[in-house]
Amino acid sequence: MRISTAWAQQLSVTAMSNQQSKLANLQQQLSTGVKVSVPADDPGAAARILDLDKTIDKTKQYQNNIATTRGRLNIEESALATSGGILDRARDLTIQAMNDTLNSNDRLGIKTEVDQLIQQLAGVANTQNANGEFIFSGDLSNVPAFTKNATTGNYVYQGGPEQRALQIGPTRQVADGDLGVNVFENVKSSSPAADENGNRSIFNILKALSDGLSSTFNATPAEITGDRFLRYGLDYTAATTKFDLVANGPVTAPIDLTGKTFAGVDSLVTEINTQLGAGGFSGAIQARSNGNRVEFVSVATGAASSIQINNTSGTFLTDAGFTNGQNKTGTAAQALQGQLTDVLSDLDAAKNSVLEARTSVGGRLNALSDQETQNEKFILDTKTTLSQTQDLDYADAYSKFQMQTTALQAAQQAFSKVKGLSLFNYL
Repeated sequence: MRISTAWAQQLSVTAMSNQQSKLANLQQQLSTGVKVSVPADDPGAAARILDLDKTIDKTKQYQNNIATTRGRLNIEESALATSGGILDRARDLTIQAMNDTLNSNDRLGIKTEVDQLIQQLAGVANTQNANGEFIFSGDLSNVPAFTKNATTGNYVYQGGPEQRALQIGPTRQVADGDLGVNVFENVKSSSPAADENGNRSIFNILKALSDGLSSTFNATPAEITGDRFLRYGLDYTAATTKFDLVANGPVTAPIDLTGKTFAGVDSLVTEINTQLGAGGFSGAIQARSNGNRVEFVSVATGAASSIQINNTSGTFLTDAGFTNGQNKTGTAAQALQGQLTDVLSDLDAAKNSVLEARTSVGGRLNALSDQETQNEKFILDTKTTLSQTQDLDYADAYSKFQMQTTALQAAQQAFSKVKGLSLFNYL
């Protein structure tokens, strides 16, 4: 085989170039500390490195979510603790107001403090976090949880229907707050003032306390009843049956069913709507049937919308005495004691509602700590795997660098020798 001088030189140059390229690659690894700088170095390892980096970044975001959720829950826990203190003080004032030795001026003095407690509780219910979000408004965190109806003086929940939740792990979410409607409104109550679900708002409880201290007593709640089931007919011929539908505060529509009979719910609803239309109230209130139930709807929307049913079959209260829906008579003082007794019982239920919320918050804070520990260990383990895949073994790399340097030097010396070979040197 014949090898020309030009070819011999080209082979030597190519060999030196390859050795220099390998040496440069090792030098790059030694300077950066990683053995896979570009995908071409090791395509498989490069893909694994990208996946591991992505996993670490995602887990770090979980850790950030945990920190955010913890901050929000700590604010809520503080707000709930304050709410519990307000309820404790309201309970003490209720017991104080039940003292028979107090006169009306004494009770008005207590009422002043109760009104302040209501305002304080409203402020707590509308607590905001550092981002200006209302912590008890759920998924409508930019809207105050409770708004006061200027006409009725009642606080109405305006927040969202769903809790917000943040992802704290691959398959785990934690709510960063509680709905104000669950904490402050859905309080189980045995009072006649409870709604159809047996619930009563904390604001309503405190307002009943305030009203009672100024000799304003709750109207007896009314209900529509029939023989056996509503679908089998309703008979109101045996006793006076009257009630008021109070909508949006100022609109009071009197309904009188005395002496009437109805074949079913639909005919009852028709009669009520007829009376509403005759009185000019159809633009504010409407009745409708819903299965075996009768519903009253306020035409208004938003915070101004409200419906209340007051029994007017008897005179509820005068200075001399009162008659409620069960035709039991008594003095105004007895009415006050009855209202305060209901308030006292409901305040205990409200305190339990707040304590349940605090317990739930504590459980979620513990869950955050547990998940945070798991995430930290997972990040550490993943970084270890990433290091094994990406980081350079300096001892091995330096050894290879020494060998590659020697190889390059040998190639250069060989090239120098080959380049000097010429027959002309012997002529």
